[in-house]
Amino acid sequence: MNPGAQLIASSFPEFETARKVLSEVTPADWVPTIPDGPYKSDGWRVVSIVKGGKRTEFADRHPEIGRVLDYFKDPIEMAVFYSMLPGTVLHPHRDLSGTLELGKIRYHVPLETNPEVKFFVNRERVPMNVGQMWALNTSYLHAVENESPAERIHLVVEVEVGKWSWSLLPRKNLRYYRHYAWFLTLVGWRALTKVATDRNALKTYSYMSRTFMRRLLGRRAA
Repeated sequence: MNPGAQLIASSFPEFETARKVLSEVTPADWVPTIPDGPYKSDGWRVVSIVKGGKRTEFADRHPEIGRVLDYFKDPIEMAVFYSMLPGTVLHPHRDLSGTLELGKIRYHVPLETNPEVKFFVNRERVPMNVGQMWALNTSYLHAVENESPAERIHLVVEVEVGKWSWSLLPRKNLRYYRHYAWFLTLVGWRALTKVATDRNALKTYSYMSRTFMRRLLGRRAA
């Protein structure tokens, strides 16, 4: 079992609804973007559905997407149609958003993909097939390569992890807490090196440290 990527459902219940809304996306709806971290690429673009916990203008124009969003019973922070054009590569990296250790998780539902798309999590290839629903903990090393001639599009939904998500995810075990401690150490080291050159980063990493400790003690972040 890959601790960074969990198959939640072999068939996402609102897959057809998501595909229908995707079919209504116009070229003007797509916005070029870059993945999290310093990995520049011109092969990424998104259609924003939920941003900062609020539904976007696109969601308002496509009320059917509400059925898809309502499936997720934990508060949604972000939801997008995420496109990866042919030939695009995302190098191995870890994120601070979508990390279980900071109380978030990202759900991936492949809407259009290809066997030649290679998604790696924790250095293992994860075969995310059309219609499935996966939970991705982005604190684990992950990378993507689209070696196919076709576009890859996922519905990506990031939520605040609550009772609903924990009912879907594996129970916490020694491996979970070992990774938690290791990731906390990694973030702490990066914080020290970052603050040494950028004093403005102190506030951000101070908040993250408090979040880690509250979660470790079983409390919600303030």
